[in-house]
Amino acid sequence: MSGAEAILVLGVISSIIAIIDGTKRFYDATTNKQSLPEAFREVADRLPIVRNILSSAKEYIDQEEVGEGSCNGVKHIVQRCEKKASKLDELFHKLIPADGASDLKRYYKAVKGFGKGNEVEGLMKGMLEDVQLLACEHRMKTATKVEQEQIAKAITEVSAIPASVPEHVFQDTRFTANNSGPGTQTNYHARGEYIAQGQVRQYNSAVGAMNFGKD
Repeated sequence: MSGAEAILVLGVISSIIAIIDGTKRFYDATTNKQSLPEAFREVADRLPIVRNILSSAKEYIDQEEVGEGSCNGVKHIVQRCEKKASKLDELFHKLIPADGASDLKRYYKAVKGFGKGNEVEGLMKGMLEDVQLLACEHRMKTATKVEQEQIAKAITEVSAIPASVPEHVFQDTRFTANNSGPGTQTNYHARGEYIAQGQVRQYNSAVGAMNFGKD
């Protein structure tokens, strides 16, 4: 193996494998898995699929069967996968703290910080899609037909996992309404209606307090 791009890709792949191994060990050490959300159990069961494909790709590159051009083409894929793996590992540790008791609030807060689409099932699907591209595209034919079918099946199954984070978690419910003047203001916040009558100035904010000052 030689070349800067190949070395970079190998380093990232090795990093992802190490993260996955750490996540899987952490999950396997959990004593009460049945108390965890279904999504975590389903995701943990599919981590070996990602690891196996990455291991095959690493061996393939190590044997100098992939040129610098191909490595450059997959660089962004493995870097993207590494970010997802890191987030996934963090979410597992957020849900399952040291005392072993699951904490959904910590998990919800962490996912909300990452943004919608970064739930464990979403990250797992993204990682599977990344290794699918790595193994089946960009002249990196490292997966057998059986493995390709396994990846495709896993993507379909993960896509069907019930959402691990309720939709309302991503919605900011804070609301501020101010009016000035002799008129009447009626707010139907849930319906998004703000009705002002008479000579009234109306100011609405859906994200917290508003401050006003003189120029």
